[in-house]
Amino acid sequence: MRQEPLNKYIKMITDYRYTHTTYTQLMKEDLTEYDCSKCGAKESTKYYSHYERHVISFVPDILAKIYESETGQEGIDTESIANITNELYTDTLLDVFRVKCESCNATHAILPGDVVPYRRYSLLSMLAIVKVMYQREDSIGKTSKHLQLSWQYMLSLLKQWISHLHSMALLMRTVYQECINEQSIEARKRVLEFVCVYRGGFPRNYQKEFKKIIFMTHSQIHKGRKIAHGMAVG
Repeated sequence: MRQEPLNKYIKMITDYRYTHTTYTQLMKEDLTEYDCSKCGAKESTKYYSHYERHVISFVPDILAKIYESETGQEGIDTESIANITNELYTDTLLDVFRVKCESCNATHAILPGDVVPYRRYSLLSMLAIVKVMYQREDSIGKTSKHLQLSWQYMLSLLKQWISHLHSMALLMRTVYQECINEQSIEARKRVLEFVCVYRGGFPRNYQKEFKKIIFMTHSQIHKGRKIAHGMAVG
């Protein structure tokens, strides 16, 4: 018997025109332009409700310092990064819109492009943590203290990243028309460098191509069925 895809039950619409810092620009009157991800009806949505959720992100200076570091450097000095500012993170409270499809009555949350469902940290921040993991100057213990994160969380995030490497490498091939051995350490660094450079358009292209949401947590449950670890679909 053919198994139904798990993303059938994921009722999220990601609007890549917005980030968690610009989401307030989205108005109720703009909510009629979305296509239903369940039945496929075009521009069939209307405002239904809203809810609040937190998004944690590195402050802009920290993000810039991490992303601007070259892959070929000896390592990222996270101790100096931690000293850039007294506060490493910002905590933004989002008022997230929910819409209802007028065709099938399915409801969807409208998320900005840098917010991952069921994740506290923004997408750019999670990518930055992975980049630090590959380029850190100090041990994982010191690095986690500098970034005020648990080493368990950092390793878990790295494991999830590795689980997505195959799909990311395939998308990278379509862009550059080149062959890459996605199992090698060097290939992992190349994919990471590619994603960080094209971080504005990459998540959208990746999700469009593979129907997966990068870094989605495994704890999401829909209709009694648990999402596979690190994946939005089976």
